[in-house]
Amino acid sequence: MTDEISSSGGTHPITPRERKMYEQEYKHGAQLFQKALQQYVKSDNPYQQEEFHQVMDKAMRVLNETAGELNRKGLLDQNDKIEKDYAAFNKKPTDPSTFKKLDNDLDQARKSIG
Repeated sequence: MTDEISSSGGTHPITPRERKMYEQEYKHGAQLFQKALQQYVKSDNPYQQEEFHQVMDKAMRVLNETAGELNRKGLLDQNDKIEKDYAAFNKKPTDPSTFKKLDNDLDQARKSIG
């Protein structure tokens, strides 16, 4: 009896409806992140840039949460890549290569959902 309780106490399998919802949320988060990133790079207003940065931080949390719920190795790996490139971008936001890498990662994330 204890085996039954402990095994059902973990994560519950998600329904197809929940999966679709998480996939849409993930795709939307990646899209929002990408738009904020592109606007951040275009802007020369530090206050605007700070707002875009906050959006990117929130979108990153959404990507991590939804990928965790979907529990797909490909998405989790993609998120690791996005986080690393986002950290690199934050260190050198004026370096076009850090922007390009992060932008490409976000494109891949959106395409990986379908």
